[in-house]
Amino acid sequence: MAVNNNPLSVWIAGQAAGELFSEQGEFVFRYEPDMTVQNFVSLTMPVRSRDYSHSALPPLFEMHLPEGYLLSVLQRHFAKLSGADDLSLLKLLAPSVRGRVHYQVDIEAVQPLELTDLLSPTAGLFDELVVRFALHSPVSGVQPKVLAQIQDKATLRMEDYIVKAWGPDYPQLALNEYWCMRVLKAAGITVPEFYLSDDSALFIMKRFDFTSTGQWLGFEDMCVLAAKSRKQKYEGSYEQLAKSITSFVSPQHKIAALQQFFKMMVLNNHLQNGDAHLKNFGLLYENIHNIWLAPAFDVVSTTAYIKNDVSALTLMGSRKWWSRKHLLTFGVQHCELTQAQANALYDECEQAMGLVAAQIQQALTTEVMADKQQILMHLLSCLAPK
Repeated sequence: MAVNNNPLSVWIAGQAAGELFSEQGEFVFRYEPDMTVQNFVSLTMPVRSRDYSHSALPPLFEMHLPEGYLLSVLQRHFAKLSGADDLSLLKLLAPSVRGRVHYQVDIEAVQPLELTDLLSPTAGLFDELVVRFALHSPVSGVQPKVLAQIQDKATLRMEDYIVKAWGPDYPQLALNEYWCMRVLKAAGITVPEFYLSDDSALFIMKRFDFTSTGQWLGFEDMCVLAAKSRKQKYEGSYEQLAKSITSFVSPQHKIAALQQFFKMMVLNNHLQNGDAHLKNFGLLYENIHNIWLAPAFDVVSTTAYIKNDVSALTLMGSRKWWSRKHLLTFGVQHCELTQAQANALYDECEQAMGLVAAQIQQALTTEVMADKQQILMHLLSCLAPK
């Protein structure tokens, strides 16, 4: 099969919005001549008559490409057929990109699962999921993961879940993420629906950009909003993230967004999440007038595996883990909080850490597997009062 050099048709909510193609070493996106302003492909790419031209695949489109494990699977099996550059890879995945921005209306059907299949997995299930869903998984992130379609038993509705596994380099990563997400949820931070399989082999998270009324929301991560590629996801500061939230989030959501971001920063520091990079924060939107901070996702304690790991981005010019005093200063100076508000939000985080720490201690009383005990003990040390 020859490499496909035809333009890739980009759609917004079922309507053709423009074409993406390569020309003379540049990646070009061209809007349809009659495109309305509300059908923008990205908050950073408003509708205009002039082409958008980039030396690399524009960040909005690159956001749909996989990384790490899944990327290696696709390159190993399909690069000879489709080409190895980013646009060729995007064309390969295009039929399965589901969201406000998509590339083809019709999506090849795959055999659905039920959530109980994931919660009580059989041996080799994740490998089976990779075979079944690899070409249907336009999700970023380096750890083993796939995007699986799950059918609700009661409604028969198809929904998308991200299913993550782990390898020997990061033992019990699913258990790690599950308890970290429980801390954030207990602190009142918006999080997606998530589960841990019975054997702790899989962390399962429901996509959060699809509403109960059947509407796809726009989602853009902070790499896109900062006009950076996925290779630059560790370049930047949390002050810049706060500034992006202030700049892009709609006025009616700005206070809540900055408060949630501040609490995320407090807990990322306590949990020592060294992977809180640009791609692990993002915004959701219905339209240009209704933009808010996306739920928290991909939170793990990386020091469980890398003892002296540091923060993914800089804060106050450093990648160290900061104390309450310094984080309160960050909240006041960059999240538009009063000192009293910052203290109250920090207290909410500490209360959540205490609550979940008690639950982890209870789980330890019946846990017999050494690697699980090690992760749980590490999380307890992170949650201990400092």
